[in-house]
Amino acid sequence: MSGLDQNLIFSGGMQLLILLLAISVHESAHAWMALRCGDDTAAKLGRISLNPVRHIDPVGTLLLPVMLLLARAPVFGWAKPTPVDVRKLRNPQRDHMLVTLAGPVSNLLVAGVMMVGLAIAVRTLGDGARTAAYASLLGDLETAQQAPHFPLMFTLVFGAFLNAFLGVFNLIPVPPLDGGQILLQILPPGLAYRYAAIRPFGFMIVMALAFLNLLRFLVLPIFALLSLIINL
Repeated sequence: MSGLDQNLIFSGGMQLLILLLAISVHESAHAWMALRCGDDTAAKLGRISLNPVRHIDPVGTLLLPVMLLLARAPVFGWAKPTPVDVRKLRNPQRDHMLVTLAGPVSNLLVAGVMMVGLAIAVRTLGDGARTAAYASLLGDLETAQQAPHFPLMFTLVFGAFLNAFLGVFNLIPVPPLDGGQILLQILPPGLAYRYAAIRPFGFMIVMALAFLNLLRFLVLPIFALLSLIINL
């Protein structure tokens, strides 16, 4: 097997692995915060864990990411929801919002750590690493795979990008995404009740946003920030 083939296998496998870990971090953060706030429902189910098996949704965690990978499209997905019993929370209104925010915030924190690592690696390893990082960001894997330090730079770039994207994506104010859940908690009861009616259509709304290429408004700022970090 050629080195190029090995790098293709590495990049595909690494994308799936990073996605599984990012999703696990997200759902574990929900469960951990719920436990801190008095609800042990998710903890008893073993959901405070970075083991992806604990969080797998057959479609969102397995089928969709593999299909996207085979189509050479950006890889993303979701896990099965973390159960939260609001009645067990010590301060239901405040704590439910904290539990909801914990998921996106955890992904953004991981993205921040990966970005710091990327900045250090580029400056320490030199121009070859910068070439590998920038080509990885552009999706030009043929160039990236031939540059020095490709495995490390691809991992840092994709890890930072995916975690940042998942963090921001989940803040879209469409239930059942975290942003939608937060909006339902802060709206007046009557308006929240009417807005909750779109919950069954949330997945279709998000898919429509993707189909209409509106998610680029989430991607472009992340791309710009990573490009700045790489080229400074």
